[in-house]
Amino acid sequence: MMLTRPREVIRGLVLAAKAVGAREAIVYLKGSFAAPAAALERAVVEVPLHGVSVRIGRGDDSYIAGEETAILEVLEGRRAWPRPKPPFPAAVGFRGRPTLVQNVETLSRVPSAIADPEGFRSTESTLVSLWGHVRQPGVYEVALGTPLRRIVEQGGGASEGVGMIFPAGPSAPPLVSDRLDAPLHPDALREAGSALGTAAVLVVGASVCPLSVGASLAAFFEREACGQCPPCTVGTARLAQALRSIEAGAARPADLDALAETAGFMSVHGYCAHCRTAAAAVPGLLARFRDDVAAHLEARACPRGGAPADPFASDSPERRAIESTIERL
Repeated sequence: MMLTRPREVIRGLVLAAKAVGAREAIVYLKGSFAAPAAALERAVVEVPLHGVSVRIGRGDDSYIAGEETAILEVLEGRRAWPRPKPPFPAAVGFRGRPTLVQNVETLSRVPSAIADPEGFRSTESTLVSLWGHVRQPGVYEVALGTPLRRIVEQGGGASEGVGMIFPAGPSAPPLVSDRLDAPLHPDALREAGSALGTAAVLVVGASVCPLSVGASLAAFFEREACGQCPPCTVGTARLAQALRSIEAGAARPADLDALAETAGFMSVHGYCAHCRTAAAAVPGLLARFRDDVAAHLEARACPRGGAPADPFASDSPERRAIESTIERL
């Protein structure tokens, strides 16, 4: 969006600022996002700002730095640590002032939504980052309500049978293959037991052991925890250790009880959603693959054999494929 529609991002940003009475607006990007930053800098010069001061800020590349209050901390010159809430940014935000924090895709759609509200509602779409075991990973614009199956087909189809699909990337539990007709819509996905999130749709092949994907998911949450609050730091580490044990067949039934207890505690603690998201996503995956869990415990190893999958690793083939596609935009 920042590369292909930077003017719309800035137009929407200015409209949002005027709507809330803000005189200053900042677009925050990861430090490595040089090309999007350059595109936005050009757009700031080209788009009428109507008295709003707009600047582009770049900072931390970590996952947690995308959390709304962690962004504020970075912009104020501190470490990317989420703030305890309340107060929320709308009350006490950037430098103590009430602050609207919004993502660039939403902002980019504000001008068209205002220009033609009914037309916007009837054709509302979202950007989907389709990755994993698909023939053509990439970013696709799809209408809300499109079945997940059709989105996979839009990406050239799966490279093998679909074992599971993460509509929100790591941010919610996956859906199994018999839910591929679920619509890509927040309400429908919530009802199905998942979520839309940022629509980073990960497709996992049927030949992949689901518990190796679960171990990858839990390791992601452990790796990306900022280390600030103990429920998240300790909890994600325990989830990751439990999933490694289950995948290797070394876990005991009591370990599953301990995992459930850990997740239950995490679900109501933590400064930000990272802790609570891990508590939902990891057990949610296990709940969908109970037979695989039982088979691993009985065999004391992965009964499927083969190489484990690690799609959520920072340098996984799945991530490299989608990132290289985006770089070519």
